[in-house]
Amino acid sequence: MSSSFAGPVTSAIELAPENRASEVAKARPLQEPSGTRGPGLAPAAAEAALEELHVRLSSHPFWDNRLLQACRRNVLTLEDYALVFSQYALLTRSTARFVHALLAQCDSEKWCTRLTQALWEEVGAPPVEKRPATLFRRFLRDGLGVDAESIRFLDTTRYFVRECLDGCLRSPPCAASAFIALGLEAPVPRLYSIFVGGLTQAGVPERHLSFFYRKMEGEHARIRTLEELVLSHASAPGWLALSQDAMERALELQGGFLERLFEAAQQRRLAPLLERIQARRPLATEQPDPRTLHLGDLSRLVPFYRHAHEQRGIDCTVDRVPFPAEVLETNMVRVAPGHRGEPREHAHEVLLVVLSGAGKVQVRGTAVDVKPGDAVFVPRWAWHQAHCTGPEPLALLTVTDHGLTRRAHEEELLRAARLKRSTGVDL
Repeated sequence: MSSSFAGPVTSAIELAPENRASEVAKARPLQEPSGTRGPGLAPAAAEAALEELHVRLSSHPFWDNRLLQACRRNVLTLEDYALVFSQYALLTRSTARFVHALLAQCDSEKWCTRLTQALWEEVGAPPVEKRPATLFRRFLRDGLGVDAESIRFLDTTRYFVRECLDGCLRSPPCAASAFIALGLEAPVPRLYSIFVGGLTQAGVPERHLSFFYRKMEGEHARIRTLEELVLSHASAPGWLALSQDAMERALELQGGFLERLFEAAQQRRLAPLLERIQARRPLATEQPDPRTLHLGDLSRLVPFYRHAHEQRGIDCTVDRVPFPAEVLETNMVRVAPGHRGEPREHAHEVLLVVLSGAGKVQVRGTAVDVKPGDAVFVPRWAWHQAHCTGPEPLALLTVTDHGLTRRAHEEELLRAARLKRSTGVDL
């Protein structure tokens, strides 16, 4: 698979990401704990305040953004992850730049030395083949088929990285250290654990995930160093409020970035279809093969699958009608006498045409009697089921817009992939 993401998916992806978490009421500021020392906090009080920030981070709306939900539900494909991590590459390349930006305004020789040492231990001391940049490029190439040198970054990706740099350069040292430590670095172990779970379910072998495992195992020492830098500013007036605001800003930026990547993955699936429609590109040749337009012989149906469950009274078969459509999907469903079809609820709309037999079709709370020549419309996400009440099978010709919804809805895409693996039929 070769999948380096080539430029913006659509102009509808805005430069400044909208943050879904902003729809949630902003958390109340933490109260300055007791135990203040002059204008700032005593060490014990500062440690307690830092722990409160950790608690806030653990339950932050950031963890509910749509990309991470899709990872946890295992509904992203390898192609989706190729897009996501081709863009994420700019962030991994920029983490050292964020620390350099922090160094640029650090006036403590002690902390300049510690930060420089931490940078060296991560990106300079290890052998080249074990450095994070090398491991990430290898993950892109071997795990996702992405050529790191050919990636073109989205405007939304550049915006995110630029705003992170600004957050480090233009904020007071107290806020800049919290921005990196609490908003960018502290989420990494949990964030990468979610990524690893999704990537593994999508079929990426564990041997290609060394970058994530190394970061999850080695990030704790780096995070603690950065958090000690945050604590070193605890004597400054308003330290806690500045730290909380900086963490919130970093999570807002990162959450918005992940939301835009999720939307870009959705757009990627639809873009080729929409481009062909806009270009008025016909699906048929000047003299199309009659077999692609007309089904007069049911022997041409492609067997798809059978579902039988006697205890539940279900016995039905589904065969594909081999029309070369992009949006419409046509099937032949047969329900055995005295049985029901599968109870279904899905993203696509359905038109059921009764070819033979008699029975009932239930759509949510309404059931209608059907006979040959009848048509039934099933709206999207409406539970429905067919029941054969006659002595012969109930034969239904079904026409859906599944060719659209399996590109637009991640669960339908995953369902199509599972059916292809189990039946060999490419939806």
